Amino acid sequence: MPSFRERIEGVVFGSSEKHIAVLPFDNIGNNPANELVAEGLMDSLTSGLSNLEVGQQSLWVVPASEVRRRKVEDPALALRELGATLVVKGSIQREGQDVRLTLNLINTKTLRQIGSVALEDRAGDLATLQDEAVSRLARLMNINVTAAMLRATGGSVAPAAYESYLKALGYMQRYDKPGNLDLAIRALESSVHADPRFALGFAELGEAYRLKNQVDPNPKWIDEAAANLQRAGQLDDRLGATYVSLGRLHASLAKYDLALQEYQKALEINPRDAGATMGIAGAYERMGRIADAEANYKRAAALRPDYWDGYNSLGFFYHRQGRFAEAITQYRRVIELTPDNATAYSNLAGAYITLGDPKTLPDAEAALKKSIQLAPTYAAYANLGILYMNAKRYAESAEMTRKALELNDKDYRVWNSLLVSYRWLKDDEKARRVWEKTLGLLEQHVSLHPQDASAQSLLSNFYAENKQREKAVLHIEAALALAPKDPSVLANIAESYDDLGDRKRALQYAQESLKNGFTVADLQSRPALQSLLADPSFRSGGNH
Repeated sequence: MPSFRERIEGVVFGSSEKHIAVLPFDNIGNNPANELVAEGLMDSLTSGLSNLEVGQQSLWVVPASEVRRRKVEDPALALRELGATLVVKGSIQREGQDVRLTLNLINTKTLRQIGSVALEDRAGDLATLQDEAVSRLARLMNINVTAAMLRATGGSVAPAAYESYLKALGYMQRYDKPGNLDLAIRALESSVHADPRFALGFAELGEAYRLKNQVDPNPKWIDEAAANLQRAGQLDDRLGATYVSLGRLHASLAKYDLALQEYQKALEINPRDAGATMGIAGAYERMGRIADAEANYKRAAALRPDYWDGYNSLGFFYHRQGRFAEAITQYRRVIELTPDNATAYSNLAGAYITLGDPKTLPDAEAALKKSIQLAPTYAAYANLGILYMNAKRYAESAEMTRKALELNDKDYRVWNSLLVSYRWLKDDEKARRVWEKTLGLLEQHVSLHPQDASAQSLLSNFYAENKQREKAVLHIEAALALAPKDPSVLANIAESYDDLGDRKRALQYAQESLKNGFTVADLQSRPALQSLLADPSFRSGGNH
C-alpha cells in the first residue's frame, strides 16, 4: 500500500477559487528514464482532476495541452496566461521500484501554498499513487470525492501497464515529431498486453491511431483507431475520453451524425465535458446547423466562464461565419481575462482586418504590435503584413511578411502575400524567386487538400501566368465545383483567364466576384487585375 503525508498551510480556500492547472512535473535526480513518465503524469493527473468537475459547478481544469502550448511553468504565469487561480506543482523521484510523488497546491493570486501531499509506493504503482493524489488534492479543495470521480485509470491497472501508458502520453505530447507516434503506439500496445483489461490504455491507443491517420492518412490507421476505441468502450463504458476520441475520428471522416452520437454519450457521462460540447458545436457547424453550433459554442464557453479559450473558440466561429463584429466582442473578452495573451491580440487584429472598415485599421495595427511585443509570432507578423498591404504600405508589408516567414516558411499563403508586395514594389527579381517558392508549396498543399477551393483557384493563377492553359483550366474547374460563389475564388479565376488571354471570361468572373460580395477596392488590390479594371467593358455593378 502507498504511504502518504499531507500538510495543510491554513490558507482560507473559497469555492470561487477552484480554477486549476497542473504544471509540468519536476524530475528529481534528472533521470532520463523518468522524463516521459513525468510528462505523462501531468496529463493523467489533469484527467483525474477533470473527473472532479462532475457536479462541481465552480471547478474547471485547464487542459494539459494548453498549459504546454503556452509554456506555463510557474503559478504567476498560470494566472496571467490561463486565468488559473490554483496550480498543482509536482515532482517525481524514483529509486529502483520505489516511487515518490510530491504535490503542492498553490494559490496563484497570493503565491501561497495551500497544502502539500507526499506519496510513496515501493512497488512502483503509479496508478494507485495518482488516484490517491487526486483524492488528497480534492480534500484540500473541499471537494467530496465519490468512487465515480476516480475513473482516471478506468479501474485498477497493473503497475507495468500504467507506466507504459504514462510513457506513451509523454511521446504523444509531441506527436508532430517524426517517430513519436510510433513510439507511443508501441508503448500502448505493451501496456494493454501487460493488462488486457486496461480500458484507458485501449482508449489512448485508439487516440494514437487517430492522430497517426491525421499525420499519415491511411484507412488502416482508421480501422485500428476504431477497433481499439471500441474495445475500450466494451471494457468500461463510462470513460468519456473514449467517446470524445470516437467523435473526433468520425468528424475527421465527415461522418458528423456519428460524431454527434459519440459526443452526446460523453456528455451523458459528464454533462460538463467542455471538450465534448466543443466537438458537438464543430459537428453542427460542418453540417450547416449554424444555430445549433452557436448554442453549443456558447455553452462550452459558459461551462468555464473564467477560461479564455471558450470565448476564443466562439470568436473563431463568428469569424468563420463572417460575423466579424461579434468575433471582435469575443476576442476582447479573451483579452479582459488574459491581458498578456498575445494570441488574443493577433486574433482581434485579424477580425478587424477582415471587417474591411478603414476606420478599424489603426486598432488592428495597435493590436498586432501589442501581440508582437508580448510574443513575436508567425501569425501576428503575417497579419501585420496583410494590414500594411491593404494600406498600400508595400515596403513595410514585405518587411513584416519576411519576419513571419523567418518563423514559419511552410505556408504558401504568406509567401503569396510577399509575392504581391514585391509586385507592387516592381521588384521583379525578388518576385520571381518568391513565385517559384510559392508555386512549390501551393502544389504540395493542393495535392494534400484537394477540397480547398481557394488554393485550387490560386494554383490556376500560377499555371495561367506560365501559359500552361490545360493545367490552369483543370484547377479553375475544380475551384468552381467546390465554391461557385466564393468572391475570392471568382477573382482568382478572373486573373487566370486574363493571363490566358481570354478577356471576355475574365470580365465575366470579375463581375461575378462583385455580385457575390467583393468590392471594386478588393479587385484593385490585385496587381494582375489592373489591366482588366482599366478595360472600358468593365462595369463595377455599383458595388463600391
